[in-house]
Amino acid sequence: MFAPVEVLIYLVTLLGSLSIVSSAGSAGYLNSTFQRGFAGVSTQIVSSNFLLNYTNAESFIRACLGGEVGFTGYLFIFSMAALIITWVSNLIDYNQAIM
Repeated sequence: MFAPVEVLIYLVTLLGSLSIVSSAGSAGYLNSTFQRGFAGVSTQIVSSNFLLNYTNAESFIRACLGGEVGFTGYLFIFSMAALIITWVSNLIDYNQAIM
């Protein structure tokens, strides 16, 4: 079973890889479906492995979820959720990440 931190990390890296591949595709790179799929999967795997092995980010998010940081930790989790919702909305509405 995935821990909430791992789900957050996988979701953020998935959205990041979608944004990178979308931006590269709109710039004229990655013209074939295989190239887009390979770039997206490899970007997501590398990003998630980096973030899961980067213990400072993981331990900070775990501390925020556990209430060890106090109100500021909950505010950080809320702002991260708002960022993810906005990111998903932009990807759905505009088919790209708005930067």
